This record gives sequence, C-alpha cells and structure tokens, in this order.
Amino acid sequence: MRAPDRRAVLTGMACAALPLSVRAAQAATPRIGATWPRGIPQRGGFDAAQLAAAADQIGAIGDRQGLVIIHDGRLIFERYWDGAHFTADPHWRNVSFSSGKSWGATMVGRAVTQGHLRVDDLASAYVPAARTGLLPGTTIRHLLTMTSGGSLVTKPSSKAPRRLGDTTPPGPSDEYRRSIGHSEERGAPEGYGVSLTPGERFFYDGAAADHLAEIVTAATGRTSHDYMMQEVVAKLGCTDFAYQPEGVDRNGDVRIGGSILLSCRDLARLGQLYFDKGRWNGRSLVDSAFIAAATTPSPRNPDYGFLWWLNTSGKITKAPRSMFFAAGAFGQFCFVVPERRLVVATMGFGAGQLSGDAIWEPLAPVLLT
Repeated sequence: MRAPDRRAVLTGMACAALPLSVRAAQAATPRIGATWPRGIPQRGGFDAAQLAAAADQIGAIGDRQGLVIIHDGRLIFERYWDGAHFTADPHWRNVSFSSGKSWGATMVGRAVTQGHLRVDDLASAYVPAARTGLLPGTTIRHLLTMTSGGSLVTKPSSKAPRRLGDTTPPGPSDEYRRSIGHSEERGAPEGYGVSLTPGERFFYDGAAADHLAEIVTAATGRTSHDYMMQEVVAKLGCTDFAYQPEGVDRNGDVRIGGSILLSCRDLARLGQLYFDKGRWNGRSLVDSAFIAAATTPSPRNPDYGFLWWLNTSGKITKAPRSMFFAAGAFGQFCFVVPERRLVVATMGFGAGQLSGDAIWEPLAPVLLT
C-alpha cells in the first residue's frame, strides 16, 4: 500500500529525550484557549525523533487523518495525512462514530453537576417509558453503563462518514457493534430488550444510550443539542465541532451514539477535561465525583465506565491498565494515560477496524518508557 502524503507539526526535533525523573514533577495545566498551548516533547522526557518515527508507523496504516499528543495540557506533537476520505488539515472534521458516546456522558455529567438530575434517577421520571421503550426500573446509571437491558425504540444513524454538505439520506447502522467486535450475524443476547432486568448484564446498545439525550432535554428545559453546544462544546473552546444532519432529530435531541463531526484537536479537549478531573481553565465543568465514576469499572464490565472504555483487563496490551479512552469504529480514539499525564487523540477512516494496539505498538516505547 502506498504510504499516504502527510503533514507534520513538531517542535524541538533537535533535542534528545530527558530521563524519566524529568517527568516526575507534576506541571499545572496551562490555560487552554481557542488554540492549544504548545509544548516541547523533550521537556516531558520524550525523544522527538523517535516520536516522529512512531507517527510514521501509524501513518503507514493508511487510514489515519490525524494524531494529536498532549502532555501536561500542552500540544507536543501533531501530524495529519491526506487520504481518500480526508485531507491533511488540522481543522478537518472527522466522524466520531461511537467515540461520541463519551461526549454524551460528559453532557450528562454537566447536567448532574448543575443539579438537573442524578445518575440513580429513573429514566421514566423524565421521559415516559411508553416513549422510550426502556424496561421498568431503568436508571440513568444503567444507560451510562450499558446495562439497561435494551430499548424497543431506536433512532436512525449514519452508516458511513459523510462529507460536509452531503445530503444523502442516512441509513441504519451497526457501527457501534462493529467498533467492539460485535456483528449483526451474532445477533442479540437471549431476551434482549424484552426480559432482561436492568443492571443484570452488560450489552453494548447505542439505541438505549440515545435516550439520555431526551432525559437531558426534559431535565434542563433546553434541547440536548443546545445544552451540549452551550454547556460542553463552547465551554471547552472547541472550534471544529458540529453534528451531522442525522445526529439531531426534529425535537432537537442529539444522537448520543455518534454523528459528531470534529477535529483531533477538539477530541483531545475532551480527554484533557477528564485528565483534569472535570476542571477546565481552573473552573469545575463536570463534578470530579462524576468523572471518577465515569472512569471506574462498572459492576458488569470491568472495561467500561460511563460510556468510556477502560483498559482494566489489559486488552490493549501495550498500554497501562489505568488508561481509559473514548472509542469509535474505524479507529476514532481518545486515550487518557493519567500517570504519564498524556492525552492521545487519533481519527480517520478506512475499510477495516483499527485496534488500540495498532496505535500503542509504536507509541509505547516512546511515551511509556
């Protein structure tokens, strides 16, 4: 396969890596405005040349649009590639696929922080079960942890990335199953959406999670689209964030499962918010208790929190087990590595899936040793 054209932004190429002791001192996160503050890889103890070589390996995969690395709240490396579905533009809006769920969790967390709802509230306290199709006893926590037992009401979703201005009607999608290895051929578990008791088992169900948007609308008195854009996106200073047309329904409710268009730089902002325990530029945006719960193993799946994936079981073998991440089909990732004070975001699109190890295989020797 021909290596795609690429464009890189990298500072400090000339200096060698510093010892690990240099990384030990915690640096305060700088103020983050419309653009990321810049950093130098070697100040974090990273070898700039090795980092560039690791990016070469990631780019050779052939379906990457961008790679952004944040250390101590500063952008220390970014690279972009041209491809069939994108250009090497830092502001290119990639399709989030299911990594958008972690944005949905953040919207819920903001509503919790502002006192509009609680995670153990019944979903039916906000939206009638006859409308959502959710099982009796389903709580917001169940929806956040994918343990609701299912929903009999689904929403349409996009099947593939759509360019800005594309007006082709969206079709049904199973991308949320593909993103974690499920397929339509395997089918749903026995009793799915009918006889399961909420909280009984984990099943990755984007349709059920979508009802969180309706709950936020009912709880806040604002459409979930307006609430997300005003209370999360704007406050994080995102400059390249928008919803696909099919990502917002006629009532102004967003699709929690995806349909977001955003740049790698904006995706990294989400990771930085969680690294800083819900604080942004010195102010609490999401309560730290919610952030902790979102990144703690849930009872029915040690590798899942509140619409965030965790590496508790070490399934991404090259990364620390303490790492947590947003993940979507075709390799949309935002990794947060707390002990290394790192946020790594990468996006793109290709014909196949991309594992987390495909990213960490080249990065681990540079960032984790």
